[in-house]
Amino acid sequence: MTTATGITTINNNSPELPVQASDFFLSTPQFNLIHSFGAQKHYAKAFIGKTTRLSRFSPLSLIGGQLDGSGIDPAPEVPIRTDIDADMEIFAKSIIVNEQVDLWSNRGTLAKYMQLMGQWMRNKEDILMRDLFASAVSYTDAIGGGNGDIPSNPSYEDFLNKEAVLNTNDAQTVLESLIATNQFSTSNRMDSYLGLFHTDLTPAINLTENFVIKSGYPGRGESVKKEEYGSVGRFRLFLSSKAQVIPNASQKGNNIYPIPLYGIEAIGKIEQTRYTHRLGTRPDWVVSNVAQNSGLYAKFALARTIQNQNWITGLNVTAQV
Repeated sequence: MTTATGITTINNNSPELPVQASDFFLSTPQFNLIHSFGAQKHYAKAFIGKTTRLSRFSPLSLIGGQLDGSGIDPAPEVPIRTDIDADMEIFAKSIIVNEQVDLWSNRGTLAKYMQLMGQWMRNKEDILMRDLFASAVSYTDAIGGGNGDIPSNPSYEDFLNKEAVLNTNDAQTVLESLIATNQFSTSNRMDSYLGLFHTDLTPAINLTENFVIKSGYPGRGESVKKEEYGSVGRFRLFLSSKAQVIPNASQKGNNIYPIPLYGIEAIGKIEQTRYTHRLGTRPDWVVSNVAQNSGLYAKFALARTIQNQNWITGLNVTAQV
């Protein structure tokens, strides 16, 4: 498609220099979106307030309850309920596109910019969920690796210790949740917990004892998610170049990489109906006094929370082996 030369007016939004836009666009780099994996999704109704309350009951006591024939009723128990309040936040982004590419007569170009804004919303949501892991999870240092740093590189023993914590706290695995099974496939690793790690850790994870790369899963078919890298013990591990990293924070001055390890429904995210993801365009005669720039915008509402602190833990590691 070719844009003609001429003077720009409201009815003729053309560049002064001819520009030919290709019908094909180069791919925009996209990192793996992993930080919502295993999250329980909720929906908040519009116009009712920004706070959503999630409630959980503790199991009832198993002590007593026997009827002994005396006619005396067992003592009633008051259920214990934990309330979790999550506040809705709204995020937005706008861009301006110069008249050099006329959006309104080049629909393919407009579609690409719309895709770019949609990508921003997905990426932003993933980073917000990552920040939830960074601020609300308790991490302990790996000690089983052999690099002599504090924390050390990851070891099989470190993962086993974290598995024991989740097992003791009755965290749910993928297998125990039908929704999670549909989301994460039915491979032989489905009865598992989830772990998220930075791509810099790829060599260290590969060298961890008993690590199994996903291509080695027997009978995995096509259902394993592309973001999954492999598994150690009962943990299925997913990688992203935007996962957590704390620069130069180890005893030897190396980067520390926190690995959140958790069960299904340990985290939650809440989307607001009628405000989940919104995309829009603004024509040149609205954006610019001389009708030379077009605009696009994107905004969304999101609340995020840790739903059960006992079902999530974390491991600080270093990448050096």
